[in-house]
Amino acid sequence: MHPRRLESFVAVARHRSFTEAALDLHLSQSAVSQQISALERELNAQLLDRSRRRVALTPAGAALLERAERLLQDSVAARRAVAAAQGHIAGALDIAASHTIAAYLIPEPLALLARRHPEVRASVRIENTERVVGSLLADEADVGFVEGYVSAEGIRLEELHSDELVVIVPPDHRLSGEPSVDPADLAAEPFVVRERGSGTQRIAEAELERTGVDTARLRVVAQLSGIDAIKAAVEAGLGIAIVSALAVRREIEHGTLVALRVGGAPMDRRLAAAFASGRAVLPAAGELVRLVRAAGLPPRVRHQRLLAGESE
Repeated sequence: MHPRRLESFVAVARHRSFTEAALDLHLSQSAVSQQISALERELNAQLLDRSRRRVALTPAGAALLERAERLLQDSVAARRAVAAAQGHIAGALDIAASHTIAAYLIPEPLALLARRHPEVRASVRIENTERVVGSLLADEADVGFVEGYVSAEGIRLEELHSDELVVIVPPDHRLSGEPSVDPADLAAEPFVVRERGSGTQRIAEAELERTGVDTARLRVVAQLSGIDAIKAAVEAGLGIAIVSALAVRREIEHGTLVALRVGGAPMDRRLAAAFASGRAVLPAAGELVRLVRAAGLPPRVRHQRLLAGESE
């Protein structure tokens, strides 16, 4: 059985849709259909029931699905093991990265990797930290990039950098003129927060609890899944938020947002590369981690008033 046929079958089985499977595989719908038909001819069995609104597995298809997934995983593992043994920085590199890291930390190292090793074909999926871990454990990613402390069986971390979380407010906010915000002042503020499973949100809540803030009593007015949506909501005056300082450097420089520390002390969190334990590390993945570590972080963001009134 050709791997491409199995990939097409598994994708259709997962999505219950030829259209969605084609989008997932970056193929045309007709190409996916042809692969499935060829597999059915090869096995002399109908694998999918196409008569319904949503594609359904036949008994034969259900019997094949688990084995097909296992065959594909074994094929990926075999290619990874050979590449690791040869030390070649080439081939497919599947990356799962949290929103902040994907947008603000890995683009330049990834571009450098592509220039130095043009045979690498990188693919980046952007997920929250919880889902990055899931992708690694499901063998859907070769390397992950996560925020904060991750405690999950089967995951190995390599710390890269330390990042700072800051409270952001619009420039006309009552707190915008202060270098830091007292934890007690946060209780009265409307909050815009990240979705469940976000590493940023988990660490922010832990740090607020550490300063004496009861996060269960915070007034949450919106829960948004993207950092850009959160920044836009704060700029519009919907509420305040806690985000990575990496994500708001441009807005602070342009004066559309103000960054504040809670209680005057930085809320630090670590950024780390993550691997599935016991699995061979692709040379391309190891090289990308090395480039991310070597790139470092930009200087820490400072309060807007200090940016305007002090020199480094």
